[in-house]
Amino acid sequence: MLLRLLPEQVARYWEEVFKGPIQSTLPPIAGESEDKMNNVLESILAGGLVVWLSYTKTDMIKVSGFIVTQLVADDPSKTLAILIYSIYSPNGFSEREWVEGFRAFGDYAHSMQCNRIVGYSNVEAVLKRVEQFGGDTSYRFLSVPI
Repeated sequence: MLLRLLPEQVARYWEEVFKGPIQSTLPPIAGESEDKMNNVLESILAGGLVVWLSYTKTDMIKVSGFIVTQLVADDPSKTLAILIYSIYSPNGFSEREWVEGFRAFGDYAHSMQCNRIVGYSNVEAVLKRVEQFGGDTSYRFLSVPI
């Protein structure tokens, strides 16, 4: 299941739990700056980025990772999408977690008037999941440093 965390919850555990894993899984659009991670935290606190906890609950609660999303707009086409900005799971997500997460993000995206879920990845397991859910993995992110 996915649980949307409040910005204060992320801030409380930023140094111990979130900062390093988010930094290690930033998308290629993040670029480099001294204040990069402070800017990421600032965006979370302001609501520009949303952190979701992935967990399973049986006799106890087991956290399997987290996902950071951002609402992005393509102004020329007047469309919205949910960008999976960062995804982290030290032991991987189970098949059930992938399916539940995809459904949950689909419902969330629909409620936000979005027409798709987008992201950047070169991780084979993620690409296979995107294809499993009918997504297009043919595009590549191009970047030329200046």
